[in-house]
Amino acid sequence: MRATTIVSQSTPIGNSAISVVRISGPDTFVFSKKLSHQTSSFKHMEAQYLPVFIKNNEKLDNAIYLPFFSPKSYTGEDIMEISCHGNPNIVLTVINEILSFGAVLAEPGEYTKRAYLNGKIDLLQAESVALLIESKSVEAVYQLSKNIGGVTSKKLSNIKKEIIQVLSIIEFELDISEDESYIKSQQNTMRTILRKVIKKIEGAISSFDTVSAHTRGLKVVFAGKPNVGKSTLVNALINDDKIITSPTPGTTRDIISTNITIKGLPFSFVDTAGIHETKNEIEAVGIEKTKEELRSADIIISVFSPDSEPVDFIKDKYKIFVHNKTDLKQYLGNKKDVLSVSAATGSGLGSLRTKIANRYSSFRQDGSLPLITTLRQKNSLTGTLSSVKASLELLGQNSPPLEILAQELTLAVGQLDITTGKTTTNDILDSVFSSFCVGK
Repeated sequence: MRATTIVSQSTPIGNSAISVVRISGPDTFVFSKKLSHQTSSFKHMEAQYLPVFIKNNEKLDNAIYLPFFSPKSYTGEDIMEISCHGNPNIVLTVINEILSFGAVLAEPGEYTKRAYLNGKIDLLQAESVALLIESKSVEAVYQLSKNIGGVTSKKLSNIKKEIIQVLSIIEFELDISEDESYIKSQQNTMRTILRKVIKKIEGAISSFDTVSAHTRGLKVVFAGKPNVGKSTLVNALINDDKIITSPTPGTTRDIISTNITIKGLPFSFVDTAGIHETKNEIEAVGIEKTKEELRSADIIISVFSPDSEPVDFIKDKYKIFVHNKTDLKQYLGNKKDVLSVSAATGSGLGSLRTKIANRYSSFRQDGSLPLITTLRQKNSLTGTLSSVKASLELLGQNSPPLEILAQELTLAVGQLDITTGKTTTNDILDSVFSSFCVGK
């Protein structure tokens, strides 16, 4: 069946100096000629300044037409990018005119999906495109750009080759060799290879937290008892009176979140209700929400004041203990690593910002390991890891069951192929590309 030609706006919707309308598919240049009344042929990546005509041969605008010939384009198909003036009415009229020629409006992520289906990129690269658009730090952009370039795909491919190397030894024994001592002589070699593979996969899986930190930002939850100045502290750190404050205890009863960048790094600051015993139903709901936020926090800022003690009931979480209101009374307690600040005067806030930003130092990625960017990839690699570990355990036996061993390694290879999208289902594809913007 002949592929359809799709069209959509590729730049954000709204008024701007320029907007880009993208066409992709077999009739791209036919429709572009009809729109521009161009008679001569287009040339690959050679921009032309041409008019835009609509019904009744009325000239709507002048635009830059930039053609990309198949297969040397983003989708692998013929593409035309039309840069017209960024008035939404002009863009909508251009798109409607192209639709009247027989084009179809692009679905979310359809350009990238076509790039995947046409072999221009694998699924791991495609998912990195979506994350790159949404990234909240320069480090994320740098890492994801490497992924789009195929760096992680190549590293996973090398892991796959190492697993296949072990699998080929076993298949040789099963199908060809008649010497029972052969497999025993190869056991140490196979175990060495699989141990290295396990280390690489474990490193790749752990990279998921690093990517999440740099693309989505770290979640910083401010917690403490009522009236310790949590809301005032958050307002002071973000330099904005976003949160209503009051000397009356228990002013904050709901969860209030705001995004902030510190030293170029993204964070989500979450102010919470004061934790205390209460019979007030509304306050109780707010406190329960606070506990939920603490359980999902990357950093907990445990705020206390001269007349209260810090909250510390969530274990295994990175915490910064902050003694607020030092303008009223200095901290004289015995607790170590307490940071003294005054939200009212600004004292100590610079040190607190630095300490929050330094948390990113724990999210460093080993450049030699693959970088995993989505939960789908993490789950697939977890399956690979499970099969490789099972294989290593089987190889520890004096007489390994070779058929089971071969099956485990085959499963490991299959899970790696799911990670990159070499073997996948339509359900997975629909899930991946539905999260994209329309023009990508």
